[in-house]
Amino acid sequence: MNYMNTSVNNIYTETYYNTSSIQLASTNFTYNNISDGNINAINLIKSYASLPNNWDSYNAISPSNQAIQKAISFILWLSEYNIEVFFVAPSPNGEILVEIKEGDSNLEFEFSSDSNDSICAAHNGDFMAEDTLNETTQISYLKWLICPDGNCPPNL
Repeated sequence: MNYMNTSVNNIYTETYYNTSSIQLASTNFTYNNISDGNINAINLIKSYASLPNNWDSYNAISPSNQAIQKAISFILWLSEYNIEVFFVAPSPNGEILVEIKEGDSNLEFEFSSDSNDSICAAHNGDFMAEDTLNETTQISYLKWLICPDGNCPPNL
C-alpha cells in the first residue's frame, strides 16, 4: 500500500499519492513569486534535516522536522510580501533561525519543535527587543522593520 509522503525532504515534490484513492494527485498549493534567494534559503533549511546529533561537535541537537517545516512555511509567507530572507542557520538546540534585514535593522525568527518560537529585533547591531513569536508579534515586528513609516504592503 502506498502512503502520502509527508517527509520534509520531499516537501517540494509536485505530486503525491492520495492515500484515500491510491491515485496520483497534484498538490493543492502553488509557489508563486518566490525569489531565487528565498528558494535557496528553503533548500538550505531542507538540507538541515540530514544533520546528525552533534553536527557541530559540541553536542548540538539535530533540527526537528517541526522546526524545519515552520521555518519553510514562514519563508513562503514572507514571499507573499516580497520579503527577502537574509540568513538561515540551524541552532545547537535544534531550532532553525531565519533572519531578515532592512537597512541597519534586522529581525531574527527562531523556530523550535514546540510552540516556543521567538523573535528578536536589532538596530545598528544593538539589541532592541525580544518576544514570543505569535501572529501579533510577527506582524508588529515586520511592520517595524519594513514599513516604519506606516506605508506597508497590502494585507500586512
